[in-house]
Amino acid sequence: MSQRQTITCVGFLLAMLAPIPGIDTAALAQPSHLMVPQSIRFEHAAIVDRLTKEAAKAGLSAAIAQRALVLIKAHFAKEEEFVFPPLGLLDQIAAGESPTDSVKKAAIDMIDRTKASKDSLQEDHIQITSIMNDLIQAATRANEADLVAFASNVAAHNLGEIEVLQPALILIGDHLRPKPATGQ
Repeated sequence: MSQRQTITCVGFLLAMLAPIPGIDTAALAQPSHLMVPQSIRFEHAAIVDRLTKEAAKAGLSAAIAQRALVLIKAHFAKEEEFVFPPLGLLDQIAAGESPTDSVKKAAIDMIDRTKASKDSLQEDHIQITSIMNDLIQAATRANEADLVAFASNVAAHNLGEIEVLQPALILIGDHLRPKPATGQ
């Protein structure tokens, strides 16, 4: 894709996202650094918003949504604090640019913290998947097809974090780490 085509695509994307509450289109137009990508923040906010609405209702699905909300808010807080900010460097890395040394160090520190928290994060993901399965079962019994679809999407989001985003973080860390000097 040429630079002109890329600019046109980005302009179209910005125009499409402008009416969505919570999307900062000005930030999208700026080079990103060490920050959670807006698409992830938006998706997290939408999940929390929907769970909050479901938790305010009565019944079994609401009770499960209340439990899910507590778990997911705590998990998303960890992810947004130290797991996903290095993903904000992907555009720079893909463009062949190098972040500043201080940004590299902060990103590597976050990635190392993510690696050290792998078991805890994995347990969160297992619990989230389990509670979404509970919500799917309750919503199915209550004939709430929209809630079944929502819980299925949250489970898929959860799987995407495990299969794609966390490995991408490791690759970012590998790319940013200083390479050992080779003897000549």
